[in-house]
Amino acid sequence: MPIPIPTLLSRSPLAERIASRVLASAVGPHRRLTLPHLIRLFQEAAMRNTDRLGISSGDLMKAHGLTWVLHRQLITARAWPIIGDAVTVITAPTHIERGLMTYRDFHLIDEAGTPLISSTSVWSVMQFDSRRLRHIPPVVTALAEHMPPPEARLTQPSQKIRVPEASDAERSYRVGFAHLDFNDHLTNPAFAELMVEPLDINFLTTHLPTRADIVYRHEARYGDQLTATVAAEKSQPDTFTHTLRREAELLSIMRSEWAVL
Repeated sequence: MPIPIPTLLSRSPLAERIASRVLASAVGPHRRLTLPHLIRLFQEAAMRNTDRLGISSGDLMKAHGLTWVLHRQLITARAWPIIGDAVTVITAPTHIERGLMTYRDFHLIDEAGTPLISSTSVWSVMQFDSRRLRHIPPVVTALAEHMPPPEARLTQPSQKIRVPEASDAERSYRVGFAHLDFNDHLTNPAFAELMVEPLDINFLTTHLPTRADIVYRHEARYGDQLTATVAAEKSQPDTFTHTLRREAELLSIMRSEWAVL
């Protein structure tokens, strides 16, 4: 019997296992963990992992003036935990590409060790002052020899998400202080949080995402006026393309698939 991917990933000395419970503040009216709060849970695990490895944004900022930025995240869900459930996040960096991109996988498992949700993500480093991307520093690339074997990696998203010609619904927002993170821009979980809102309360309380592929193109800053749109795919039920824009500039695009509760 093949070894489950979460188990293979957890065998790496770079891997982190973080146990927690689904908090009341992280669920919606359906009492299940929501997509934005899942991303927050994964980001907190990544932060704690990079802290232990000495490659956190704080470490890179002190040494090089650099900080981590997320480019793409693909989430695949089999089941969503409910309020109070004991869960564990397993995460580790998996490989580095061309000295510019590093990949990190996440697995959310339940108390019995059953995989619930998996995610793969693509990151790079940005010069904080200039906001320009830079090569990954040696302190990070030196960890490559300890990264998990290729068979422990999740499949990377390769398909380009097409921008829809028209939308079915939209919402407008102004970026507030609570939307910002320590990089002084719109925090990653808020992108998904804003982009799902045009689906409306009736849909969101009766459906759960089974897949979400999020591409982060540009940052948003305090006070920016943003518009989120959603367009249903005609050929596939409960499948949508979401966008987040600042005027005509596309900041993020997401393709999501959902299933009835």
